[in-house]
Amino acid sequence: MSNEARSFSLTPATDKSVKTVQVTVKKAVVFFIGGAGDKEAYYFSGPFGNVANAQSSLDKELTPYRDKAEYISHYLGYNEARGNEDINTYVLKNIPTKAIPVYIVGHSLGGWNGAHLSRHLADAGYRVEMLITLDPVGEGFLVQTFSDIYWKEPQPSSKFWINIRSQPKTPDQSDKVAEFGERWIITEGPQVNAVAPNNHYDAIGLFTILLPTGKSAKQHILDSINQYLNGSTE
Repeated sequence: MSNEARSFSLTPATDKSVKTVQVTVKKAVVFFIGGAGDKEAYYFSGPFGNVANAQSSLDKELTPYRDKAEYISHYLGYNEARGNEDINTYVLKNIPTKAIPVYIVGHSLGGWNGAHLSRHLADAGYRVEMLITLDPVGEGFLVQTFSDIYWKEPQPSSKFWINIRSQPKTPDQSDKVAEFGERWIITEGPQVNAVAPNNHYDAIGLFTILLPTGKSAKQHILDSINQYLNGSTE
């Protein structure tokens, strides 16, 4: 993996010539992108902070790195991950360099916009290490008309993509909303493409449920960040 490197000039007391020393600084950045009514109210409903629960779960596991500012996470609304101005303000300004790994966890409309964001970043030369889409929604005409999302189906770009679709035995109101917005049914692309019995709203459950790989999406991202910050530099 590539690292963020900075050069510092040192002048030893016995040698007046300028010396350059390479100091390696590692960071990992994760963007948690919520759906409608997650970070702010959506047509008088919410905010519910669904994906914020997933963020808190990962933050807790990575507290030592977070305390040293080696691991940084950001909580965005789906509307903050679309459009050049918002992407520059809420995303690009929070990525120190293009060399560090970026992780995107998007739920509902945030999964749809987060998938688009992965392509936007990759095309701009950023290193998108992992994309996790939790029951992504955005196919419906009405939700596209009245929500700040992209019209075209996403064409994600990331080193590793995990998609998890909700298929609960007992649908609740959140599932009705997801059906109204039309779930994005993904048939190809992700390295892991799973179906879970959780209800649509349950971002933390989708994030932590055991997948066919033997790990949860949370464990996949946790392992990747741990390996980068405390292990391999490839």
